[in-house]
Amino acid sequence: MNEVPSTLFFESVVRNEQRGFFLVDALAARFTYLSRDAWRQKILNGVVTLNGEVASPETIVQAKDKIVYRVDDYAEPEVPTHFETLYRDDDFLILSKPAGIPVHHTGRIFYNTFTGVVRRAFQNDEISPMHRLDRDTGGIMVLAMNADTLKRFEKSLEHILLRKLYLCVVRGSFPEGETVCELPLAEDPQHKIRIKMFPRENGKPCKTVFRKVAEFRENIGDIEAPFSVVEAELFTGRKHQIRAHLASLGHPIVGDKLYDFDGSFYLKLVEGPLSEDDFRILGAHTQMLFAYRAQIAIPGKNSEWFMAANFPEEMRQVVQKIPQKWF
Repeated sequence: MNEVPSTLFFESVVRNEQRGFFLVDALAARFTYLSRDAWRQKILNGVVTLNGEVASPETIVQAKDKIVYRVDDYAEPEVPTHFETLYRDDDFLILSKPAGIPVHHTGRIFYNTFTGVVRRAFQNDEISPMHRLDRDTGGIMVLAMNADTLKRFEKSLEHILLRKLYLCVVRGSFPEGETVCELPLAEDPQHKIRIKMFPRENGKPCKTVFRKVAEFRENIGDIEAPFSVVEAELFTGRKHQIRAHLASLGHPIVGDKLYDFDGSFYLKLVEGPLSEDDFRILGAHTQMLFAYRAQIAIPGKNSEWFMAANFPEEMRQVVQKIPQKWF
């Protein structure tokens, strides 16, 4: 079901602000992963159609015109596609996403996104996530089963997803008890990694509460001791909030390519795949951050706690050593 097809068709509709553009300019302006010359060659090769017809690069487009781009010999990086179903009714779906799969399409993955995998599994093209998790973060997500439910409830998700708890495996000996971090976060436009979040006085207000779960003084797999397991609870929902707060506290998440090792492995990944030696240094193939518990109130029903356990294998080896009484 999730085998990537060898030929894939990408459809788009011309936006109002692009009416009157040449076809090649409309494509180059909107889909910047190819240059104007590259798009021109694609059109000349006949793999781009406009309203079902082969067109020239200089064809004038109008608003709502349909452009289809055919990609032959299509390939994507492999991603995990198995998920856990925790709850399902006519309006809502609660799933546990595996770590390593993006929720929405990225520059290299269009077919096997988590949204696409779920829609195919339930044969329902209206299923839509009501929030998101980073690609390398696994765990509980709430999805709408239809467009009407999404429209009615997506702006009031805080009344449905009441609490969300994450488990994190972090470097070093984390402080005992509870740690509250309220460092405001913002991007740094001058930094070499534009998407990275930093503590800044002019940043957005943030609050994360961390609770130490366990500490290990011996290596497990490729994770070098000492390291700790920490529970994190978000009270605001900023980009990379848990990851950035933990890194700021001096305890980056094991396997975090962006916030550990000063982002050097993130930059290396941009250039090409990481090696097994790289992953050994990182300690894991995916960051050890997992949304494992959530208190959810389905409209019309009492709130209920849900728990997910489809941890990535490297994280599972750590979690299984936590005393069961803690859970």
